[in-house]
Amino acid sequence: MYQNWIIPKINMQSTIKELLDALGCNLEADSVFDCIQNDPNYGNCNLSSKQVNEYAQRLALKASNAKAFLKKYEELKNRNTDNLSDVIVLFYKLVCDERKAKIPKPKVAPKPILGDNKHQITKEDLPQIKDKLLKAVDESKKLVMKSFEEKESRLQPTWYSSLDLPNWQKDHPAMSWDFPKDPVPIISSLAGIPIASQENILIDELLYIFYGVPGNYIVHQPVKDTYDARTFLISEDVDDALKQIVQQMLPLASNYSIVRRFIEHCNMWSGQVLHALVAAIEILLKDYYTMIAQLETEHMTGSLSLQKLWYFVLPTMHTMQVLAAIVTKIGKSELRGGAVLTVLHDKTNTLMGDARAQEISLFLTERACRPYLNVLDQWIHKGTIVDPFQEFMIEDNELINKEELPVDYSADYWEKRYCIQSDRVPKFLDKFTDIILRTGKYLNVISQCGKSISKTNTDEIKYSLREQNYGAIIQKAYAFASKSLLELLLKEYDLMGRLKSVKNYFLMSQGDFIVQFMDATDQELSKKIDDIIPSKLESLLGLCLRLSAASHDPYNEDMRVELLPYDLQFQMFKILSIETEEEEEYKHNKDCPPLTGIETFSFGMEVKWPVSLVLNHKAIACYQMIFRHLFYCKHVERLLCKVWLYNKVVKRFSEARLYADAFALRQRMLSCIQHLQYYMCVEVIEPSWCQLIQSLDKVHNVDEVLERHNDFLESCLGDCMLTNPQLLKAVTTLCLVCVQFCSFIQEMHKYFVDAELNSMLGSTYDNTEYSESFIEAGCGTTTSSSADSFSRSVSRYGLRFTAALLSVLAIIDRNARDNNTNKLLNISARLNFNTYYAKQLEKFCSDDKLLDCEKKTPSS
Repeated sequence: MYQNWIIPKINMQSTIKELLDALGCNLEADSVFDCIQNDPNYGNCNLSSKQVNEYAQRLALKASNAKAFLKKYEELKNRNTDNLSDVIVLFYKLVCDERKAKIPKPKVAPKPILGDNKHQITKEDLPQIKDKLLKAVDESKKLVMKSFEEKESRLQPTWYSSLDLPNWQKDHPAMSWDFPKDPVPIISSLAGIPIASQENILIDELLYIFYGVPGNYIVHQPVKDTYDARTFLISEDVDDALKQIVQQMLPLASNYSIVRRFIEHCNMWSGQVLHALVAAIEILLKDYYTMIAQLETEHMTGSLSLQKLWYFVLPTMHTMQVLAAIVTKIGKSELRGGAVLTVLHDKTNTLMGDARAQEISLFLTERACRPYLNVLDQWIHKGTIVDPFQEFMIEDNELINKEELPVDYSADYWEKRYCIQSDRVPKFLDKFTDIILRTGKYLNVISQCGKSISKTNTDEIKYSLREQNYGAIIQKAYAFASKSLLELLLKEYDLMGRLKSVKNYFLMSQGDFIVQFMDATDQELSKKIDDIIPSKLESLLGLCLRLSAASHDPYNEDMRVELLPYDLQFQMFKILSIETEEEEEYKHNKDCPPLTGIETFSFGMEVKWPVSLVLNHKAIACYQMIFRHLFYCKHVERLLCKVWLYNKVVKRFSEARLYADAFALRQRMLSCIQHLQYYMCVEVIEPSWCQLIQSLDKVHNVDEVLERHNDFLESCLGDCMLTNPQLLKAVTTLCLVCVQFCSFIQEMHKYFVDAELNSMLGSTYDNTEYSESFIEAGCGTTTSSSADSFSRSVSRYGLRFTAALLSVLAIIDRNARDNNTNKLLNISARLNFNTYYAKQLEKFCSDDKLLDCEKKTPSS
């Protein structure tokens, strides 16, 4: 088993265990030992000592305590442990594989179990349910907080947690420029010392206190909170007059201590804005230290008194007070990024009456804004975000390559890829937030199309109390980005041509193509959905596209067929039930009879980037809903026209007047469906389309294009009676009655012909079989009872159609009054005329002039 290495098993396990303890990982000694035994390459390590040391150092970065691991490695190395290099290399492989294999799983809050579904919940169960709900809410809150902490931890790179960085503030407190944390007692007394000598001693003490160094007669007191004002204790032997002057100058040391604590509290992960602010404060403190050094020089010459010292430090006291107030507000609120800039901006505006203080605050704000405005400059001129500490107002959701995203990425891209974080927006940029967001998004889309973006504006964005200084640059960048993307969509990617192609197919503007397609697919779409062959429909679609006027459309190859698993009514009801009490009812498809191809068919279209921003998944779905509505109405019209062809045969029969009611009802239905189609195509879609085209000629950016296009779709969906559940259901019922009537007439057509032949042949022909079948169908002319049966069936269909039509009219009138919708009033007037026309037609058809009536009545 052992190849080139000889080591006792007990000693080897002891070595492995020591390394594992120092490494602090989840590996077990037995599993590592098994890997060694099963590894054929173990013992063949030909690495140099330098290479092995590099592996050990890399492994130390993944250890919980790097120093302890390296110390253990050196100890084993000094003991000349056999095959130590092979063990180190194997450990490195195992630890790296283990880290790579760990995939974070999404944490989902546990679902509270309210009880057994088999038993009904009673009042006695309510306290228990309440406790379980509260417990579940607490657990959910914990998970949310944990996920928030994990998100914050992602600000730090992965290797940061493995580094054993020294806490120099704790381990080396003398390195701090602030007062020591531990209190220092007064170790000397000034009793018996003359006042002049006390003054010199106190000056020397104050100069040290201003530096943050405790003295012998003036000592600091510890603070409870990081940003609390520091107090000082003065020796009781100091003269009262001198003590009063000293107390007036001690706030300078207290404010300096606050500023120093703020600087030392900021670490490497505090963000670029705080780093820039700290650097600006250090520049001001450099002048402060220079002043203290000059006062020391003055004191060494013997020409500095307490009164002079008070006079010299008085302006600096005000400056330090302003600094302390700023850093205290930032530090206590733990602000970062744009929130820090808001505090600095507000502070600068409040210091209008104090020129010196405002100058200092303005200097700090301008310096702190530089990294933030650099990110802003990259965003509005390049469309990229370089924000390692997540301080910028716009957050990228980390979806980099659109090729790796789901199909409906374009639908969510515009709203979800980049979003505004309101807590990171500086107050002085709040007015330009929307423009800044859109500018970068426009440029980002251009860059994803493979176009290079060159910065057209060389002016640097700088902070100023006057927003015009940077507002002009932002407006200029926005104008360039919006114009560039709009030209890219309209000219290079032919957005208008795409929209016209969509109108031709989905809104049925290409009349000859629709007729040819319905003729070619009539037999296939009449089947059940499970019996339809989609590839056959695709072939027929391609054939119709090539043979009709659609062959000149450059985008006809992007068309495809779709068979949806639900009908239009269910689809619309499911959409309209979102965020309502009925949403749960439509989450799963209801048990319904098998659907036919006509009820499930729809066109689909493949749209490429960046046109898919406008014709996204949601927009195509809206077009599909309108198309399914128009397509079904067109199908009903074709069925009624087939019935008219049957009527053309029947009206030449000797007993044609018996079918007058059926003729009149067919004409009523055909007129109604044609009026319905005319209303949707001519009075709704065409004016809305013309309005869309006119508005797109005047847009200035892509957001306006999206807004106008969405308004067009919403207008068409609403005016085509698709967004009103009651009205859609009533129209669907009206069409269903027409379809059932057509099926009835089609079934009876062969009996019409048989009955006429039977009457022509008379008794010399054996007509027993035809008579029986005709009587069973209830529509013969051999007897009065069979004629009455056919008339009663037609009358029932007439009553059902009238009831459905009146229901549609009632809902339209009610909605038109409530919403003041003129377009719906138009269809109401047309359908009311249809009802009046039907009554006159029935009255006229009751006369003996039936044949003349049919000739005068429009058929299609």
